[in-house]
Amino acid sequence: LYEEASGNYKAHERITSAYVRFDQKLGRNVEAVLGLRMEHTALNYSGFNWVVDDLEDEQGRLETTGKKKNDYINWLPSVLLKYNASDDLKFRASFTKTLSRPKYSALVPCIHYNIAEEEARFGNANLKPTTSYNFDLGGEYYFESVGLVSLGFFYKNVKDVIAEEKWKSTNDPNIPAGLLNEDGEPVKYEITKPINAYDANLFGFEFAYQRDFGFIAPVLKCLGFYGTYTYTHSSTKNHQFEHRTLEEGEDIKMTGSPEHTANASLYFENKGLNVRLSYNFASDFVDEFGTVAALDRYYDKVSYLDLNASYTFGKKFKTTFYAEANNLLNQPLRYYQGTKDRTMQAEYYGMRLNAGVKINF
Repeated sequence: LYEEASGNYKAHERITSAYVRFDQKLGRNVEAVLGLRMEHTALNYSGFNWVVDDLEDEQGRLETTGKKKNDYINWLPSVLLKYNASDDLKFRASFTKTLSRPKYSALVPCIHYNIAEEEARFGNANLKPTTSYNFDLGGEYYFESVGLVSLGFFYKNVKDVIAEEKWKSTNDPNIPAGLLNEDGEPVKYEITKPINAYDANLFGFEFAYQRDFGFIAPVLKCLGFYGTYTYTHSSTKNHQFEHRTLEEGEDIKMTGSPEHTANASLYFENKGLNVRLSYNFASDFVDEFGTVAALDRYYDKVSYLDLNASYTFGKKFKTTFYAEANNLLNQPLRYYQGTKDRTMQAEYYGMRLNAGVKINF
C-alpha cells in the first residue's frame, strides 16, 4: 500500500565529538569539574511523498524527496561543584549546556496525506536541535541505615523547542489543489507539522526521600518507603508558530512538561521475598498546538498503581516465582482539546496481570 510505504525513509547521522575536562580539589571538602565538549552533527536523509492524483486513484503514487543534508556544530560547556560538608551531607551546584536532536522521522521532508480522512502530515528538514542552559543546586543527606533525603532546585533556559502544530487548509502550497471530497466540496486537510515553536524558561524543585523503617524498630528493617515530588513551572517566549493566532497576554506552557509529578513506593524485602506497591502521578500538559488555544491538545493527568511480588530461593538452581498486577486503577489514555470536558480520545486497557517462574542454572 502506497499510504503505508510513504512512511519509509533512510537516515544517516554521524556525530564527531571532542572534549576537554579538568578536575580540581579546592581545599579539603570542595571538588570542581570543568569541561567543554564539541559535537559536530552531519545528517543525510531521504523519504517519499505520497501523491494522490484524484479521488478515483486512492493508491496514488510515491515520489522520492531526494537526499537532504544538514550539519551543525554545538559547543557544550559544564561547571560542576561538590561540597562535602560531612560524610553524610553533600551539596552540589552545576551549570551545563545540553542538546536534544530532532527525531529522524520529523526531519524527513516528506508529505503524506489521506483523502478519505482529510488528514496530512509534513516533515520539516529545517528543524534545529533544541539546546538548554541548565542551572542546578541541590543537597543530599544520607542516613546511617539505607536511605537518603534530598532537595534540588533547577532553572533551564531552553532554545528552539520542537513542538507539533496543527491547522486546517484547502489551499496549502504543499498539497495538490482542486481535490473534492465525497460531497463535492474542496478537501480541507487537517495538517500536522513539527516546528521550532518557541524558547522556554523552566524552574522548579524536586524532593526525594528513601528509608527503611528500621529506625522505628529493628523488626521493621524489612519495610521501607521511597518517594519523589517534582514541581515545574514553564513559560515560553519568542514564538515562531506558522499558523497559530496568539491572543494578547496568552500564557503558553511548554509541551510535554507537567506541572506536578510524584512517585511513591512501599516495599517489603525479607529472605528472598520482595513485595512492592508503587504509585505514579503526573498532571496534564500540552501535547500539540492548534491555531488557537481552544484547539490545543492536552494529555490528561494520570495516576498509576502497580503491585509486584517475587520470591527467590535456591543456590545451585536459583528459582524465582513472580507476579505483577499493573494499572490497578484502570487509568485511561486520554487526550482533551482546550478544556478538560472536551474529550478527543480515551482508551481503557484495564488491569494487566502477569505471573511466571524463572530458573537460573
